[in-house]
Amino acid sequence: MKWIKEPIPGTCYCDTMLALEKSEVKLLAKILKKPLNEWQKRMDRLNDVHESGEATVRQENARMYAEEKVSLMKQIVSETECLK
Repeated sequence: MKWIKEPIPGTCYCDTMLALEKSEVKLLAKILKKPLNEWQKRMDRLNDVHESGEATVRQENARMYAEEKVSLMKQIVSETECLK
């Protein structure tokens, strides 16, 4: 794991990134699979309530939050699978 700073062209600012090695990325994908499944189940349950038309504002907010989490974790896992 290594922090990288790259200058942004045309500005006096730097872009800071965290670089991971392949082995670290594979480990991260493996670790994320369990929380991904849990968030997917939560999102499915909230989608059922939403589709029935009985969702409260709080449940709608929780559903949107779960969708964001699932989307981000799926993106990370899918990106790591193409490194194999």
